[in-house]
Amino acid sequence: MASVTTERTADGRRFFALGFVLSAACTWLIAEWYTIANDVLGLGVVYDTRPAWLVVVMEALGWLPWAVLALLAIIRARRGPVVRPLAYALGAATPYVLLVGWVLGGPSVSDRWHRTAFDPAGWRQNDGARTDWPARLRMVDDLLARRTLIGLRADSLDRLLGPREETAYFRDWDRVYWLGPERGLIRIDSEWLGIRFSADGTVTEVRILRD
Repeated sequence: MASVTTERTADGRRFFALGFVLSAACTWLIAEWYTIANDVLGLGVVYDTRPAWLVVVMEALGWLPWAVLALLAIIRARRGPVVRPLAYALGAATPYVLLVGWVLGGPSVSDRWHRTAFDPAGWRQNDGARTDWPARLRMVDDLLARRTLIGLRADSLDRLLGPREETAYFRDWDRVYWLGPERGLIRIDSEWLGIRFSADGTVTEVRILRD
């Protein structure tokens, strides 16, 4: 009995792996179709000018893992447990689950991974060599969590963060500091640290802004 159970477990793992690999490969080919079609095959096309055969191939790749599942289900119905369609289906669905998980949680994980301690010299320099994660973008959460900017006078703030940056954005804020590209899945806009002073020249409001 133990050997039968072990064999079934091994079969389940093999069919799970088959579903996973086939589904992941088809998904990757569809996602990278532009690079393959133009850089590898030299077709020189965009999405709307794809030749008919390429459209058919992409459609077939999208349906292939599930066509194989249907075939396995038919074999299972006719010949019994010689195949494991359920294990295959779980494997085929796993790349989609991982992709959705990355889309939903990946930006947050990346943000947490890149955070670092606030350093005044590093802040003022704001090294742009890491264009996706400049120093200020990595430091700002620690700055806001560990330092109380509210109540600082303008001269003290300027010594800490540097002078106001000139920009056409946020004219209603007394100080703005460019942090870097906005965090999240689609990083098109920029994040800024905005600061307002009271009439006596002390900080009354601090906020992360997006242009």
